[in-house]
Amino acid sequence: MKLIAFSDIHGNYVAFLKALKLMKKESPDIYLFCGDICGYYYQQNEIIEELLELNNLISVMGNHDQLFLDCYTDRRLLVDYTQKYGRSFEILLDNITDQSLSFLREGSLFWESEDGFSAAFHGSPSLYLNGYVYPDTPLDEFMNSNYRYVFLGHTHYPMDRVSGMTRFINPGSIGQPRDCNEGSFAVVDLIRDHIEIIRFEYDTDSVINQVKAVKEKHSYLEQVLLRSRV
Repeated sequence: MKLIAFSDIHGNYVAFLKALKLMKKESPDIYLFCGDICGYYYQQNEIIEELLELNNLISVMGNHDQLFLDCYTDRRLLVDYTQKYGRSFEILLDNITDQSLSFLREGSLFWESEDGFSAAFHGSPSLYLNGYVYPDTPLDEFMNSNYRYVFLGHTHYPMDRVSGMTRFINPGSIGQPRDCNEGSFAVVDLIRDHIEIIRFEYDTDSVINQVKAVKEKHSYLEQVLLRSRV
C-alpha cells in the first residue's frame, strides 16, 4: 500500500498545485494531510476545492486551521493574529466559502488507522495541535508508542526518525518550507517500509507578488520563500 503524506500548505496554492501534480503521478492508495491549510498566504478556498477532489483523503486539523475558526467565532482575536502572521485570516474571513468553512469545521484532531498500525497528528502524539517534534527533538517521551508509523506536521522540516518500534515521519511543508525554498512531501510504501521525501521547486515569485499586492508589513512572508538550503 502506498501512502502520500503532506502538510502545512498555508494558503500557498501555487506550491500546492505543483505538489499535487507530482503526488498524483505516484497513484497513492491514501493521501494523508497533516494539517494547516490556513495562515500566511491567501488561496485557502482554492486549496480546499482541490482537496475535496482527492479520492481516499485523510485529513487532520492544524493549529492555524483552529486559530482561523477561533477568529471566525470571535473576530476580536484577529488583531493579534494579524500582528503575528499577516493578513491571511483577514482576507479569508472576507471571502471564505460555505464549502471551505464546512471542511475546516469537520477537521479531526488526529487520525488512527483501523488496525492501529499508523497515526497522524499535526503537532505531536501528546499535543495534537501545538506539539513540536523537530529533526533533533528527543523522542524519549514517545518510546512506548505502539504505532508502527506516526505522521506529523507543524515544524515545516522534513523528518524520518525511528524511536523504539515507531517510525516518526514529517513530510515537511508544501507551502512554507523552512530549511530551504523547496516544498516537500513524503511517499511511503507501507509494505516495504520504504520512505522517500520528495522536494520540488515552484514559482516563488508568483507568491511573493501576492504578498506585495496585499501590502503585508511582515517581510518574513517574502524572505522565508527565498531561504537557501541549509
